[in-house]
Amino acid sequence: MQGEILRIIPSGDFVTYIVKVSEKSPKTGRTYTGKSFRNYAFWKDFKVGDRISGIGWKNETRGIIDADSLVHLMP
Repeated sequence: MQGEILRIIPSGDFVTYIVKVSEKSPKTGRTYTGKSFRNYAFWKDFKVGDRISGIGWKNETRGIIDADSLVHLMP
């Protein structure tokens, strides 16, 4: 899936990324990571407004994106 980063919220040990997911019908999802987690390397360089691909749902019903998704910046 693809999406656009809408917000990045640092809070303590965690960082929350809010992503507008591009699918058949656009929706918003979120994922959590932090500097002490290995998946932080996948997310740390993104900025608000970046378009990304490679995201997948951890729990689509709850709007949670899998932070272990191998995300990439789209050109």
